[in-house]
Amino acid sequence: MPLDAQVDLNSLDNQQTETKAVIVSLNDGSVVYGFLSARTDDQVSVSSVSLGELIIPISEIQAISYVDVKNIQTDKNGFLIDYHNSTHNLFFPTGYNLRKGQSYYENVYVFLNSFSYGVTDNLTLTASFEIASILFSQDVPLMFVSAKFGLPFAKEKAAFGISASYVFIPNNDGDNFAFLTGSFTGGTRNNNVTLGLGIGFNVRNGINDEVIPLSLSTMQRFSKKISFVSENWLFVEDDFGNTSGIISAGLRFHFKDNRGAFNAALYRPLQDDPIEFLAIPFVSATIAIGR
Repeated sequence: MPLDAQVDLNSLDNQQTETKAVIVSLNDGSVVYGFLSARTDDQVSVSSVSLGELIIPISEIQAISYVDVKNIQTDKNGFLIDYHNSTHNLFFPTGYNLRKGQSYYENVYVFLNSFSYGVTDNLTLTASFEIASILFSQDVPLMFVSAKFGLPFAKEKAAFGISASYVFIPNNDGDNFAFLTGSFTGGTRNNNVTLGLGIGFNVRNGINDEVIPLSLSTMQRFSKKISFVSENWLFVEDDFGNTSGIISAGLRFHFKDNRGAFNAALYRPLQDDPIEFLAIPFVSATIAIGR
């Protein structure tokens, strides 16, 4: 049954037993996630994933939709698990991957577009490109591809990931960069802290032009719709002779049924010289594709 397929209540036989995962929308605007277990002439029984067995009068139901059971799994607070956005906080990857068959589209700053797909539960592929070069300079766009292997453990209370990335930057020299990063995420998909370490280098000049990024990031789910996100960087260059940093803080607004999210944050560079602005705004949005 496809996602959000509507259930015809009149088609259900009395005392019919179902094993379908459903989202029940009530007339007062509240939503119940669970399994449709039985019904009588005037009520429906739903086994809620967070509230237990519920008896709901049919007169109070606005709609019932079938969903993939993976899309209604909740954490201990009863919040839906955000599989798509748990793969990264803002830019840096976490240890978590998409599940097999899951995918999403992400847009950053309007001009940067990314598509990610879960090949298996442990392997996610991402392809990105920006369109500013095409629109304004008629140049070849910046392109980015990556593959991430992730290994969750402790019943998805922690995860470790390794990512390999390749970036083509369109300029007169046609520079190409490669990055290898490792991420350890402690916590669940909804509430976690990620430590990241990587190395990046100019493909043409080799390892002599390396950059070592270190990252500390977090996502903390406050409610059904809002999470706090932060991503903080330290960049080490020139054989530890030059360092720079960036700190950030923002909010993630989860869409209905965790089918995507909108992110709004502020980045502030850390440097000795005074800067003329308080922070750099960051905006992005993810939209789930398919299941």
